[in-house]
Amino acid sequence: MGCVVDASFMLIRDLEKLPRKTLRERIYEEVVRLIVSGELPSGGWLDEKQVIDRLRVSRTPFREAIGTLAMGGLVEIKPYRGFYVRSFSRDETADIYELYKRLECFAVELAVPQMSDRDIRRFENTLIEAVNALQREDINTYAKRNREFCETIAEQSGNSALIEALARVALQIQLCGTITNVSPEFAERAAHGSDEIILAFKARDIPRAVFLVRAQIGHVQEAILAHFTKEIASR
Repeated sequence: MGCVVDASFMLIRDLEKLPRKTLRERIYEEVVRLIVSGELPSGGWLDEKQVIDRLRVSRTPFREAIGTLAMGGLVEIKPYRGFYVRSFSRDETADIYELYKRLECFAVELAVPQMSDRDIRRFENTLIEAVNALQREDINTYAKRNREFCETIAEQSGNSALIEALARVALQIQLCGTITNVSPEFAERAAHGSDEIILAFKARDIPRAVFLVRAQIGHVQEAILAHFTKEIASR
């Protein structure tokens, strides 16, 4: 019994040592959640008073968090007009995806040599879940699993600057739009690409893995940019 008490005490002591999040950090995370979930829509006005009242915070830490969001490219601060959730044009979206591909491929180069067989099984399960979701046209689950896959690769790279940069770009990616219509061809290509990526991981074939991950992200990029084209044509 004494060992259990001692272990509990040590756990509490260790938890107390963990850095506590500041109010600004908590506000930042909550506003990001509201943006990514669509509660604060892309391109829309961010009602400062409404959000402050909702979060029950004062204006100063809220505006500090907004400043961080603006630096991360999620919010635009327009003088005398207020705050707006960032929206991206077709060209901006293309540029963001190009940057995302380069960063993610660099993460793959660093991560593959460090992957254990257990790590690869985890990647495989994540991709299987993503493809299964895609085949039943569950885009939200597909996007979530695909994001988990990319985030885990970034973490495995062990490069803190790269992890931070990818996290920031990944948030912008979520504002660029999602795949609305999944064709059988898209689902088939995604399934085949996922299988090939796992085989490259198992073989520790870095150039092949980089090529395939770039192609997989590029496939999604094409679908998103095609959606922009259809929107313009329908106007």
